[in-house]
Amino acid sequence: MNLSKGDTIYVAGGTYTGTGAAVITITKSITLYGGWNGASSGPVLRDPVAYPTTLDGEGTRRVVYVGNSITVTIEGLTITNGFVTDRGAGLYAQDANLTLRYTTIYSNVADSQTTADTLGGGGYISGGTLQVLSSTLRANGTWCNGCVRTIGGGLYIYGTRAVTIEGSLFEANDAWDGSGLIFDGGWGRQPILIRHTIFRDNGRGISPGSGRGGYGGGASIAWAGARIEDCLFERNRVGNHAGALRFAAGELFLACTVIRDNEAYVAAGMELWDTSPFTITNNIIADNRPGGVNQAGAISFRSNSTGMLQHNTIARNVGTYGGYGIATQSSQPVTLVNTILVSHTVGISVTAGSTVTLEGTLWGSGIWANGADWGGSGTILTGTVNIWGDPAFVDPRGGNYHLRPGSAAIDAGVDAGVTADIDGDPRPVGAAPDIGADEYMAHVYLPMVMKNHP
Repeated sequence: MNLSKGDTIYVAGGTYTGTGAAVITITKSITLYGGWNGASSGPVLRDPVAYPTTLDGEGTRRVVYVGNSITVTIEGLTITNGFVTDRGAGLYAQDANLTLRYTTIYSNVADSQTTADTLGGGGYISGGTLQVLSSTLRANGTWCNGCVRTIGGGLYIYGTRAVTIEGSLFEANDAWDGSGLIFDGGWGRQPILIRHTIFRDNGRGISPGSGRGGYGGGASIAWAGARIEDCLFERNRVGNHAGALRFAAGELFLACTVIRDNEAYVAAGMELWDTSPFTITNNIIADNRPGGVNQAGAISFRSNSTGMLQHNTIARNVGTYGGYGIATQSSQPVTLVNTILVSHTVGISVTAGSTVTLEGTLWGSGIWANGADWGGSGTILTGTVNIWGDPAFVDPRGGNYHLRPGSAAIDAGVDAGVTADIDGDPRPVGAAPDIGADEYMAHVYLPMVMKNHP
């Protein structure tokens, strides 16, 4: 087929295989649409559900290769059964401007039986720009025999100048580091926006690859200016650090996100290294399970991480050996305002050399009391508003951490300049802001769900 720059190609429903190194190789700027009904006349009709279009690597080759310095849009395709021994089994792109929309990348494996690194089971993206919109990366994996790096089970992104991931799903992918997603800005704080996206069941050994999560089960992000909004991290698992999210060497804004039911030996929720500044606002971090003794269940701040937490609900992050809600090591200063911090072995532990300031804290009582509210040999300033009472969550067993009538958090906070809650409802509603992620509204008991989620 002779193609010209800017062409649009419609691919009829069906399954397509190849004979070379990749099922398809793209070397010109094009738009590739799947889901076409294949009609030879009349208006073009595309429906990827009614006319699924699948590119199948048959377990023997890469599926899609995208060449350098081109602009490519791939929409409405399924990319599956890719296999390589190095990087990018489902998709490989370098120095391209790539958009994936309504695309499924499924069951692709980068697997080396030597000591060679394997990167990006679902996709390997280096340089250029990337948009992942309303797409699914499921059951992709990386593995190698005795090597150091098996990275990015779902997607590996390196040195890309700008990344947007929106309305997408990363599910049941496996790698040693970054089972769902890994982003490495390449020694420059490159921008990455992740919004309305779910990271679920990554690092659990579900994919056909042999890898299991060691670090950053949901996502591992480094050298970035990251903005993560209205996302869900749940049931991700690693054997070492950071069950849901591992972040290092950059700036982080995290808002209106639920982090729940994740597992790790250290930092079952998330772990921040050299992150400055960070702003963490209107999040629910609950029911995450650390596997080690005296480890953080919700958040671990390490190595000169500095920033602010505002209006967060942090609850029941305990494992077999208990668990701290928050732990800091060599981080200063960290400030928490209007925090529900309940039902942990220790609410917050601060090591020598670290300084934490709290204001407007609900510490819990009864079944929601911490074993100890704070501890450690660092500096802890607890502020003037400290409340020991019942947070009165709607349905914590069902993951609903909205407030019920009578919650000790209602109208008990201080003004932190936050004008909306995790649901986008106005804050404050009453005489003062509520403590935690939710602003109580008398007529609404909504489940904790994401807006515009896939």
